[in-house]
Amino acid sequence: MNRAGGVSRWTHAFAVASALGMVGLQTTYLLDWPIRSIGLFGLLGAVLPMTFGMAYLLLPAYVGTTLATPRLPGVHLVISYAGAAVLVAGQLTTLPRPLVTAGASLWSLGVACFLAVLGATIVPVLRADPSVVIRSRDRPQRSTRAATATVPFAILYLAIGTIALLARASSIPVIPATSIPGVVHFYAVGFAALLIISLGTRLLVGFFHVVPPRPLTWGALGGGVVAPALIAGSFWRGPLFQVGAVVLSFSVICYLGMVAIVAVRTDRRRVGLLGVLAGAFAGAGGVFVAATVAISGEDAWLLEAHVPLVLDGFLLLTIIGYAYEFFPIGTGQFTGASDRIGLATLVTLGFGVVLRAVEPLLGAPVVGDVGATLGIVGTSIYAYVLTRRLVGIHAG
Repeated sequence: MNRAGGVSRWTHAFAVASALGMVGLQTTYLLDWPIRSIGLFGLLGAVLPMTFGMAYLLLPAYVGTTLATPRLPGVHLVISYAGAAVLVAGQLTTLPRPLVTAGASLWSLGVACFLAVLGATIVPVLRADPSVVIRSRDRPQRSTRAATATVPFAILYLAIGTIALLARASSIPVIPATSIPGVVHFYAVGFAALLIISLGTRLLVGFFHVVPPRPLTWGALGGGVVAPALIAGSFWRGPLFQVGAVVLSFSVICYLGMVAIVAVRTDRRRVGLLGVLAGAFAGAGGVFVAATVAISGEDAWLLEAHVPLVLDGFLLLTIIGYAYEFFPIGTGQFTGASDRIGLATLVTLGFGVVLRAVEPLLGAPVVGDVGATLGIVGTSIYAYVLTRRLVGIHAG
């Protein structure tokens, strides 16, 4: 197996694992799990696997190389999922501390594999020729450089969140007073969301041949870099948290503006763009309601709406949208291989997100259950078509 082939296989494995995690995430709503457990499961089981997989594929490519060790991502996938299972179980039940520490250690070891293989791949290239990151076909170059420059911050937040998680599980105060929600926000806002905005700045140009306005791009990137440190570092404590909520709202609104302008101006109408656009709208709604709670301290139902809007709306819809761009199902040779099916998954999941977001306001649990059921249907179809498409790629 050559390096490129090995990397693509593991990227596809992460994508399938993420899709299955999405189905599991929708099930947790029906099972009425605690909100912290839902957030941890969704992030570790559904969001981060796809984020890791695409980072393995895209980040080396941006410096003109491939992974130095193509087999290490497989180790990462296996041990991280084992660790994630223990960590989620620890949130749901009372597990012995050594077992929770072991789960955190497995997850952290997987992240260490990720950081090590990317470092071994990219650092030698940058040492040899630092200008390689700005020699791109994307235009304008300033936006490309700005997007590329924010990627190390996303990696840094991943490392900080992992250290905080391991420190909390082992009771070693390396990063003191970091709660599980704080760790989750280091991962969700600092790593996943910032990487989506950073890579999205380049992918939007590459897929749809439209360059977003530079002020929106820089606003999204700048806010995305600053906000995670303020939010996760001072979770629900003091004015810094409130400032972070406002900065994050500004960043996501700028990102929404970028995506919306691309959607209006492009002549390439693809089903994946709808997912990215719907995800951006959901993200803007999610950070707005969270900022409202952070500033006013009231309307707790908004906080309950925040989780499905951000986790299922912004992150999952965006991931599915880009997945349909990278692996277009309409070109597959299997039952259900059509853009209409792809559109149906996005609409079904999106409508489910809306129902789960309004359920706390209506005070009608059945509305949330219907939304979760629609989410299961949408993500199950997505998992099916994505898996069949990837199997077809390797069979060909």
